[in-house]
Amino acid sequence: MRQIHKGWIILFLLFCTMLGSLGFGRFSLGAILPFMREGLGLDYRHIGLIASAAFLGYLVSVSIVGYFVIRFGAKKIINYSMIILAIAMVICANAHSFWVAYFGCLLLGIGSGGSSIPAMGLAGRWFSNNKKGMAIGTAMGGLGLGIVISGLVVPSIVNITDEGWRISWYILSLVTVIFIIINAIYLKNSPEELGIQAIGEEKSKSDKNSHDASSPPRQNDKWQVYKSKQIWIIGFIYMSWGFSYLIFSTFLVDYLMKDLDFSKGIAGLFFSIAGLASIISGFVWGGVSDRFGRMFALSFVLIIQFSMLVALILSTSTLFIVLEVIFYGLTLWGVPTIMNASVADFVESSQVPVAMGFITIFFSIGQIISPVITGVVIEMTNDYFVAFLLSAFICLCGALGCMKLHLDYQTKQTNTIKDSRLKA
Repeated sequence: MRQIHKGWIILFLLFCTMLGSLGFGRFSLGAILPFMREGLGLDYRHIGLIASAAFLGYLVSVSIVGYFVIRFGAKKIINYSMIILAIAMVICANAHSFWVAYFGCLLLGIGSGGSSIPAMGLAGRWFSNNKKGMAIGTAMGGLGLGIVISGLVVPSIVNITDEGWRISWYILSLVTVIFIIINAIYLKNSPEELGIQAIGEEKSKSDKNSHDASSPPRQNDKWQVYKSKQIWIIGFIYMSWGFSYLIFSTFLVDYLMKDLDFSKGIAGLFFSIAGLASIISGFVWGGVSDRFGRMFALSFVLIIQFSMLVALILSTSTLFIVLEVIFYGLTLWGVPTIMNASVADFVESSQVPVAMGFITIFFSIGQIISPVITGVVIEMTNDYFVAFLLSAFICLCGALGCMKLHLDYQTKQTNTIKDSRLKA
């Protein structure tokens, strides 16, 4: 009987890590914030600032986490960050004012960024380049499961008691602590620790030149993370998505209740449906990017999301809304999966955590400004129409950027082939 490669076990642990770090630590906000707003008597400007606090903490964390990973190893940073995350959840559960909730969400962001970036880097380290997108995408499935759990559990608890959102934070904190204990026992920093190769490594070594249809030569200089034009463009594209996806992931439940008069239970169910669909999104689109190229796959993902955001604000049929939520969910984690897999095509493996952290700074900036602007727009217009339209437009801009990057590389690749033929 063939023994299961330890890399698959590590991937499962990283799936659980992403479930705790972002599935609970970030995307549970979409289900909890509407009830937290009611419980604390806050308006949309306040709730927008609280959401931005999480993204500000995330920005601070991802800016420096790569260097800590290089110095101390991914496992330690993941676990210490998740401890911060669990403490932050308890603070949020005990919030009785705007500032306590703000501080709790700030710590939430710090813990989320500090654990998720090393986890994605570790997923790539346990798999060869031609399986990297699939591996990161599988780990990203934890985010979707987090949405499913929070979308079902939170409204159910709130229906029992008005303090249900506090109980929800306690439950999420407890599960996060369980993940910390499991990681402390079983998680490893690299295949070399166990004296084995990464999954797919042997095949990769025999076929180095065909691991990705759009992978340029990687740079060895540590400063190339900041000098690379491609990394900067990827960062700006990531920022556009950071702005765009926020309205779906954070405000979908409130939109369904406020603008479409859905009940708490139905709105939470729709949020869970999106999360359920998104579980496989990273795996699917990561695999597509492994085969057809990162930017080509990413442009396709963003065009689908643009179309679904526009359709969502134009639809009144429950059936169409369900379908739109499903289609958006099926692409949701394709973006961060491809983004984080793509940086490994430009830098050496030792610098991947730094590159991931660098592009995530752009993503975090998009996340920080999005809920503030969205909150103000909703207050001014008293509905979500303009906010969704703005989100869709920014998403389209990101898709056009991906197309340009893909076409530029294809042109460069074609010219390189022509030059080599002429020299021959």
